Amino acid sequence: MPQPGHNYRRIGGVTRRRLLQGSVLGVGALLGWQAQAQDMAGIDTLSIGFCGPFNGPAQDTGLEISRGVLMALMDARADGEIPLQLAGQRYDIHPVWVDTASDPATAVQALKRALDEDQLSLLVGGWHSDVALALMEAEAPLGILHLGHLGEAQAISDRLNQGYAKYRGWFKGWPAPGLLAARYGEPLQYLRDQGLWRPANNRAAIMAENSAYGRGWADALRTSLQSVGFSVGAPDLSALDQDDFAPLLARYREEDISLVAMTTTGIQAGARFVRQFREQQLNALLLGHGLRWTRDWYAYTGSSSDYVVSMDSAMPIALWQQWWVRRYHSLFGDMPSIAAAGLHYDYTRMAIRMLNATSSLALDDLTRTLYRNPYRGVWNRYQFSNRPHPRALSPNEVITGSFMEGFFFPLAQLHNGEAHIVWPPRYADQRFMMPARS
Repeated sequence: MPQPGHNYRRIGGVTRRRLLQGSVLGVGALLGWQAQAQDMAGIDTLSIGFCGPFNGPAQDTGLEISRGVLMALMDARADGEIPLQLAGQRYDIHPVWVDTASDPATAVQALKRALDEDQLSLLVGGWHSDVALALMEAEAPLGILHLGHLGEAQAISDRLNQGYAKYRGWFKGWPAPGLLAARYGEPLQYLRDQGLWRPANNRAAIMAENSAYGRGWADALRTSLQSVGFSVGAPDLSALDQDDFAPLLARYREEDISLVAMTTTGIQAGARFVRQFREQQLNALLLGHGLRWTRDWYAYTGSSSDYVVSMDSAMPIALWQQWWVRRYHSLFGDMPSIAAAGLHYDYTRMAIRMLNATSSLALDDLTRTLYRNPYRGVWNRYQFSNRPHPRALSPNEVITGSFMEGFFFPLAQLHNGEAHIVWPPRYADQRFMMPARS
């Protein structure tokens, strides 16, 4: 089975290598499942590919993805959903780690190896939009379903709209930027209306990763900010591994920018930007979209991330969500990245429910099940449609909504290594705090 890399960190007394290798039953034994060998008698194995950047600049995110998947498999077994029931036959699940390494070409090669060596029946999850676009093309001729890839770029939605018949097996697990991630205009205007944030002017600047995701996010954010009166120039684009932002930030300071928004899928680049933003002492609010996609983001940023706002992840609002976070911590010894671990947990559980409900691996049967059966997960309610929807820009894109009525993220503010909700007011657990120099 392809392995998610060779950086074997210890997870709650279990090495990453031991945790991520072997069948789901073997992994379950490491995590304390009470599985007996006789329970598996007469059971076949179904290989499911789980995609993620298990090596490369986003490998910390890949580790979070793998943990969320394994926790989901463990819980599904405890709830009697594994072994699967397909056409009268029982199947154990064999997780196959498809290491995309944050690179489209590498991802396609990893997919081909997994298909050749493990005869995948289904794919779940993934992270980068550029990788998603490459995998969409590679998977289209295969008639295989891919559920819950988190690539959010508008380009993915456009492709689904233009070639639904070709890409009907691709189910986009994160809404397009214009419907969710870049809709910062409304909460920022709320903060201003309430007198909580008092910027010196309406000038804003955007720095985004130079990728399909980053460019789409920046364009959607620019539209959102302009809709509430901000003056925003063309976005500045950066490499995933860029390390020097000082000239750009110095320009923002000279232009007297009051709101700086940035996004990147690499925590190293994101943390460098945040630290250098503080070093430059800009009199501005920093919008740091994507920082919390790595579980130990505060170890990278330190106090430089204080006062940053972001709307990039679900938050543990309900008691069951708080319980899930505590349980994750008890298993792995870390606090989770909800965007990486939590959403992959939900999509893995959804895939298992789909398989048991369909009792078939035929693509058309599986897609019908997804359209007819929304899934209420731990973090969101997940619903797909076979056509564009008022809250989904394309067919097969997850539908947005309010808390637990669709795909939903609140606005949070970071301080002392913690994130607290500041919008919507209904769920706020802290008042917005003005940055010290704004």
